[in-house]
Amino acid sequence: MSRRKLIGDEAVLAAAMRVIARRGPGAYTLADVAREAGVAPATLIQRFGGKDRLQRRAFVQANEAFANTLARLPQGRSAASAIAVFLVLTSDAPDPQALADQLLWLRLDLRDPELAALAQARSDLLREALAARLPPLPMSASMAARLAEAQWCGALAQWSVERQGPLADYVTESLAAWFSLIARG
Repeated sequence: MSRRKLIGDEAVLAAAMRVIARRGPGAYTLADVAREAGVAPATLIQRFGGKDRLQRRAFVQANEAFANTLARLPQGRSAASAIAVFLVLTSDAPDPQALADQLLWLRLDLRDPELAALAQARSDLLREALAARLPPLPMSASMAARLAEAQWCGALAQWSVERQGPLADYVTESLAAWFSLIARG
């Protein structure tokens, strides 16, 4: 007879994402995740088959949570509505070290086809949410979403070097200026 799960897979996968984010995608161990989740390392192997499958399942769950978060954001077609989408993501990057760790994710995503597909799916979710909230602009909504995302990424990189004020304020100011320039044509 199998034992009843006291800690569900969703909780374990959420713990895995916290550990991966904190330690980096290459530096964490199953023991780290087990400790965070409150389970034995053998339980992780039993449920997920190893580190790679655990990581992929954690990313899938993170994408699902991201989609749910985006769906709950207020609707409306304005620069402020679009900026609100980016502020949801910006809260995940509170300091320069966390931003630097995000580059480790990108490196991993680019090397692993399955993770690259999950990263692309996350990007698609972001761009769809943006396109639905953008104000009228002198270009297609898909191009504007792509360019706004690039502006946001640039603002994150600049803030990590300059560190002027709170990150959310820096991102908001940068994106508001970008929308203002684009709206002028």
